[in-house]
Amino acid sequence: MKYLELRKEISQNLFTILDVEKKFYSEKKDSLRVQLSRFIQKGRLIQLKRGLYCFNPAKLDEFVLANQLYQPSYISLETALNYYGIIPDISQRLTSVSPTTTKKISNQFGIFHYAKIKSVLFWGYTKKRLDDKESFFLIAQKEKSLLDFFYLRKIKKVKDLRLNLADFDFDRYQRYVKNFPAWVQVIKLA
Repeated sequence: MKYLELRKEISQNLFTILDVEKKFYSEKKDSLRVQLSRFIQKGRLIQLKRGLYCFNPAKLDEFVLANQLYQPSYISLETALNYYGIIPDISQRLTSVSPTTTKKISNQFGIFHYAKIKSVLFWGYTKKRLDDKESFFLIAQKEKSLLDFFYLRKIKKVKDLRLNLADFDFDRYQRYVKNFPAWVQVIKLA
């Protein structure tokens, strides 16, 4: 595999070793890994973690990266709430939830925090595509991100949170909150 062949076959900026193996199925896996290592040494690729690479770090979307660094996960909590304009505060770290573990990953692109949520609460997210139409990220819906925030951050009162609920779907919130513990269900939004 030559670098120009790799660029021709892999169109997205962020890709995995599995993407490469699928495109170059006739080549030995070890040879592909060696060649990717050489591209990294020459500065043609960036390795983000074992098996995850990108061509151009300047074009890397941090939400897409957050989903790829640890799976399964979706963006939620403070990051999603700020994304939707529900809270004005910008978090220093990108926050996601995962049903498997709590984890923190720091790299040159930022701090990525993954909070563990019970498997029965791992739902209520949507896929958002970027302008390139190939890249996407998973993010909690507004109502689910607020419920995740209450639940995982152990918030019991909303009085001082400065929530902007102007475009909030209160009916969806009422349907979703029934799946959460009783102490979350009694939180009053207004």
